[in-house]
Amino acid sequence: MSAFLAPIHYWLFNKIQRVEKREQRLFDLASDMCGSTAEELREQVWQSYGEPLPEKDLSEMIDQSNIHGWLQKQINIVESREAAFVKEMTAMCGDAGLQTATKAFAEDGDACGSDAKVSGRYDLNTASGIYKAMNDYFLNGMPCDQADMLVENSVDKVVWQGGACLQEKNWTRAGIDAKTMTSLYRAWFIGFVQAANPAFDYAQTADILNGDSVSRHEITRK
Repeated sequence: MSAFLAPIHYWLFNKIQRVEKREQRLFDLASDMCGSTAEELREQVWQSYGEPLPEKDLSEMIDQSNIHGWLQKQINIVESREAAFVKEMTAMCGDAGLQTATKAFAEDGDACGSDAKVSGRYDLNTASGIYKAMNDYFLNGMPCDQADMLVENSVDKVVWQGGACLQEKNWTRAGIDAKTMTSLYRAWFIGFVQAANPAFDYAQTADILNGDSVSRHEITRK
């Protein structure tokens, strides 16, 4: 590990790579649905946002003189590129495209939750443990963004609120509406929690609180 890089940088980079894996899952399902058209759509998106990062260690790619800026740029790229592919796929295939994207997000959430389960690193018998695990997989801005605020945190229930959606600016850049992407992320959350421990449920219980655009989420024991 480079002397300039800390574990938190690798932690964040791993979450960026997980979005790239979800991109691949999305592409594979799109290929099953519409064949070579999926490849054409991906090429269009890659021309705008670039291809996924090569399989190299972070220290071989990152700008050591601007670590924070480089990581933020990769977040913007990967979220915009994924959203752009969803946009193109749904524009081409309509409801079938959206169903395919939803399946990809749900399957990726399931894969991440299953990975957390077999890792043995988390107490997934508690809501608080599932929430902790989720945040090791879910890309939600830079660590300094502090996007979410815990309202309740116990063994049976975790409730958190989020203010401005950190992904929304990248969705806007890609030209897709937030409602569509939010529904896909919801499928990811559900998949993660069910795979981590089916004794718990995830729900997004509000989009607007007290007139403000604040989302509210819960992980609760059944």
